[in-house]
Amino acid sequence: MPDMKKFVGSFLIGGAVLSGAGLYAAHAAENEQDITARGAYLATAADCIACHTRPGGKPFAGGLKIATPQGDVISTNITPDREHGIGDYTEADFEKALRHGVRKDGAYLYPVMPYVSYAGMTDQDIKALYAWFMHAVRPVAEKPPATQLSFPGNIRASMMAWNLLAGSEKQETGDSASYDKLRRGHYLATALEHCGTCHTPRNFMLVEKQDQYLAGAALDGWYAPNITPSETGGIGDWSEDDLVTYLKTGRIKGRSQAAGPMAEAVEHSTSHLTDEDLHALAAFIKQVPSHEDDKDHKARDSFGKAADNPDLRSGTLTRIDNLSEKSGAEIYDGNCAACHGQDGKGTANQYVPSLYSNSVVGSERPDNLIMTIVYGVDRTTPSDHASMPGFGYRSDVQRLSNDEIARLVNYVTATFGSGDHHITSEQVAKARTDHLEKMVSHVIVKTSGKSE
Repeated sequence: MPDMKKFVGSFLIGGAVLSGAGLYAAHAAENEQDITARGAYLATAADCIACHTRPGGKPFAGGLKIATPQGDVISTNITPDREHGIGDYTEADFEKALRHGVRKDGAYLYPVMPYVSYAGMTDQDIKALYAWFMHAVRPVAEKPPATQLSFPGNIRASMMAWNLLAGSEKQETGDSASYDKLRRGHYLATALEHCGTCHTPRNFMLVEKQDQYLAGAALDGWYAPNITPSETGGIGDWSEDDLVTYLKTGRIKGRSQAAGPMAEAVEHSTSHLTDEDLHALAAFIKQVPSHEDDKDHKARDSFGKAADNPDLRSGTLTRIDNLSEKSGAEIYDGNCAACHGQDGKGTANQYVPSLYSNSVVGSERPDNLIMTIVYGVDRTTPSDHASMPGFGYRSDVQRLSNDEIARLVNYVTATFGSGDHHITSEQVAKARTDHLEKMVSHVIVKTSGKSE
């Protein structure tokens, strides 16, 4: 509450003070603005836009396909449109959906909506989030297609049993903005950013294994790595400042750069958090129980050195009709060396990162390296933009075959990372999923990422 003398003084107009009724209205408007601004920040921290905006679509209008073992769940319109969105939701309806996964009509939501995590939000924050969605988001009169899953997922009532097995975060109380550092970090990680949704492995019922919190999990072709403080399998060699820099920019020299789903999380969410919140989040992650990894037994960013290879280019033009005969080194030379260098050092400012001391190249799991080569990197934060072309496609045309990508991955990991993993074209084919539409529309999503 502001000092009353200063508050009244700020409304002096021509020597006259606003009436008591005017003061009350102005103060109420100020409170409403504060609540709405808080809601906007919470929506960013919760990364609502990531799932509720389809490629090329309008913000929060839904339509994004989210893959599950029983089919695609299609995200819903959560704009305040009364017919197609949540415009007729009361605050109680909103809270029930957010914390308990139950829609206004009583139907159960699928747990791709992280209500298990959002259950931990405070009443105050849910109120602010509701105010923002209802008063600051533009309504969109679009109805996404209905989700059609195979049995038993097509029976929404089956989610009752799943909810009992999964449990949920314990609801926090009080003003979350006033929490001490570790409590605030816990709140951000579990209730808002829902880090465990991607980074925690799941059992056969797709319930998070809480005894392996943040120990790493497969994610639609990518792999959300172990981010516990393990010195070998996790990020125990990262400092709190390292983690803050990564969450804020998507990059940390000599360690890693964000791509795929993590790049989206950085772009739309963590890069917009305050430094205080980023330090709280990092401090909490740094003190969760450490878990060793079943494959990574050495810090992923500790592998490799600059290559001391002769330049493969002869200076003469040689016609090669059958590209499948090219070695991994030749594929690297023709597609990667211009940016990453023959020695793999990258650029001096590390805009193009080195390929050694690189957690993606040093991982025993090649998933993220394969996906990065296929789909590239396109990440924008308030501080900069990072871009790498995808070599799986060029416009609508395949650029490198599965076999070429496999040989390239094996060369890169053998030369700069954790060794030749003997990746096959079949493994690359399996890792590829239909993300072409998403790639083509990604710029549109970025430019329409704010509510209007």
